This record gives sequence, C-alpha cells and structure tokens, in this order.
Amino acid sequence: MWNDRLRIAECVAQQWSALSESERAAVRKALETIDDDPIIGAPLFDPLRGYWSFSIDGLRIIYRIVADARFVVILSITRR
Repeated sequence: MWNDRLRIAECVAQQWSALSESERAAVRKALETIDDDPIIGAPLFDPLRGYWSFSIDGLRIIYRIVADARFVVILSITRR
C-alpha cells in the first residue's frame, strides 16, 4: 500500500501502534482512498489551512497535499 505518492510522518508511528487491529484495518482502507483521490477529505480552516481531514470509524486522519511534488503526507491519526 505504501508508495511514492503517500508519505507517513514519523510521529504517526506512535499513533499507529496505539490503534487496535480493527482500527488499523479501517485506516489502511482510508489511506488507500486518500491515495486514490486526495481531495476526498475535507479542507481545514485556520489555523490548519492547507491541511485536509478524512474521518472513518471514529478516527480522524490529518494530511497535507503537496501538489507540486505530487504526494500526500499523513500527519496524524487520532480517535475522534
């Protein structure tokens, strides 16, 4: 699933390890969806302007689209 278009910030590793197996499965599915169509999420407003949010099964994924370089950076995975 990980590829050149989808980058995961180092700080997400700790958040990932805190998730249950079912939550991880939901996040994997969400990451595939984001990878296929990054603007599927909701754009955030100040002070997080430029970032996007995607929610699935009580989890929120915050990410940034780097259009010039053509990749997405996953910045946070948290429970809502």
